[in-house]
Formats: sequence, C-alpha cells, structure tokens
Amino acid sequence: MKRSGAGCRAGWSLALLACAGACGGGGANNAPTFMPVSATTDGDLYTLTLGDLKMVVDGAKGARITEFSLRGANVLVTRDQNHDNFGSTYWPSPQSSWCTAGGGCWPPPAAIDGGPYTGGVDAANTIQLASAEQSIAGIAGSAVTVTKQFSPVPNSGAVDVTYTLTNVSPTDSISLAPWQVSRVATGGLTFFGQGSGPVTYAPNTSSNFTVDEMAGALWYVSHPVTHDSKAFADGTGWIAQVTPDRLLYLVSYPDFEPADGAPGEAEIELYTNSSDVYVEFEQQGALATIAPGESLTWVVRWKLRPLPGGTTVAPGNTDLASFTAAALAE
Repeated sequence: MKRSGAGCRAGWSLALLACAGACGGGGANNAPTFMPVSATTDGDLYTLTLGDLKMVVDGAKGARITEFSLRGANVLVTRDQNHDNFGSTYWPSPQSSWCTAGGGCWPPPAAIDGGPYTGGVDAANTIQLASAEQSIAGIAGSAVTVTKQFSPVPNSGAVDVTYTLTNVSPTDSISLAPWQVSRVATGGLTFFGQGSGPVTYAPNTSSNFTVDEMAGALWYVSHPVTHDSKAFADGTGWIAQVTPDRLLYLVSYPDFEPADGAPGEAEIELYTNSSDVYVEFEQQGALATIAPGESLTWVVRWKLRPLPGGTTVAPGNTDLASFTAAALAE
C-alpha cells in the first residue's frame, strides 16, 4: 500500500536519511528560523510570517499565493513576470470538467481561480478565505465553493495549506479531485519520488522535455521549449524544486493509487511553454464523490530551505537527495 499524509516520504529517501547532515556539507550557521509567527492584512493582501519564512496571499485574485519566500527570496513567479499565470492556485480536477463536449476547457473556473475571496485571520494566526459560488461547466447543475486555509507550523518550518471544496448544489452529487498549480521559474531542477507506471507526455510535447529516473526518483531539468509541453507521472506524496537561487521548495500531500485519480490526470504534472518564464509544478489528490452539502478537504504542506554549501544541483545527486529526505522528516 502507498503511504498517505502531508509528511509522507518515498522509500528512496529513507535510505539516505543516515547521511543527512554528513553529506550536505556546510550551511549550519545559516539555518533559517521559523519564529516568531504573525499573520497580518493589508487590504486584500494577507501575509503569514514564520521567522525567515513568508507566505503572501492575494484575496482579490483567487486567494492565490503570490509569494513564498525565505529571507526575501520568492520561489514563485510574480504577476510582473507573467500577468495571468503567476503564483500558486487551486483548480478542481479533471480539466475536462471545466467545459462541455467539444470545448477548449480553458480558462479555469473564474470564481475559484481568480475571483475575490473573503475571510480573515484568527487568534492562532491562521488565514481563512472563501470563494464565491461557482458552477463547473461540464457537470450539469453543479455549484461549489472553495475555502483556503493557511496555517503556520513553526515546529516543522512549514505552512499547511488546506483546500476545502464544498458541493452547495441542493440535489446533485459531483465527482472531483483537488489540484494545486504553482508557477516556478525556469532554469531549476524538479524531482519527486517514483511511483508506479511510466511517465507519459501530452501529444506534441517537445523532445527535450523529459522526466528521467535516477536513484529511485524522477528528475526534470528545465530547458527552453518551442511549444506547450507536459508530463504526467505517479509520485509518492512529495515533490521538490531547486530554484536558480539554490532554494529547495518542498511540497508534501496525501499519496494515492493511480486508479483513484481523476480521468486524464495524474498525481504529478509538469508543464511549460515557449514563454521560457515559468514551469507549472502541479500536484493532485484522489477523485472523490461529494454529496450535496458535503466537502472534499485536502492538505498540502509547504516548506522552503536553503541548500547547504557545496551541494551539487544535479539529477540523482546523493547530497541533494539526503538533504531533501531530512527536510521532509522535519
């Protein structure tokens, strides 16, 4: 059986935990701190701070995460870099549910992806924001809302992002899965635990857009492409991105079997295009049938760490793998 939970780790990383610290080399004097914790508002912008770590959420733009930074270095693509496709958002899956037969299935449902969310901050420094009601075009009679909760976890140096999709239709059940899409800069290295089955690619994907197996994990080295390119893979409940600034952006979430996913989708999806600005770093959860008045809740844990000095950023690198394993275990 595959493992579940926001802190789950692939088997390959467990074997490397023994050398974590010894293999990484350096960096101890620059370890980030995650206290004190505060949550503040400035109009529609909400900021959650854990010591050196900061997350900024734009309530006016789909409660989209626009900044996830460590000591001021943001790992997410900004609106200045790409006006429409920036930050980190949430979509219902599958994408085919967004349109009627024969449609282009784009853009995403507006109220969920880019509309205003309302809410506030509680005494525990948790931010909670809710969308307006949204119909899903390919599901007749559907009506849903999405709530996003951003909770500090200072003991783990993390933020838990909880997505709750509620079926507000009075009569009809719906089948959907959760989907997080984060835009990170090109030029980085993406890797994740290797699940079952082969990596597959969307039609006409560029020949230099490849996800390769090394040391029990799957690795994608960002290269410029001339057209839309996308990969689909099964993972083991976590995915990591090393940015050009040598920050490790690490996401963990409940793992699931491929047969339990949304049709035409996968646990891990990677996408880029000819703009050479961003890579979409995507995770999905299991498909669920949601009865009227019921909800689908999905928790994703976010972490950000500086790489130790001397760590080589390359597919299959043992030092990088061991450091990632240790960060997952925190």
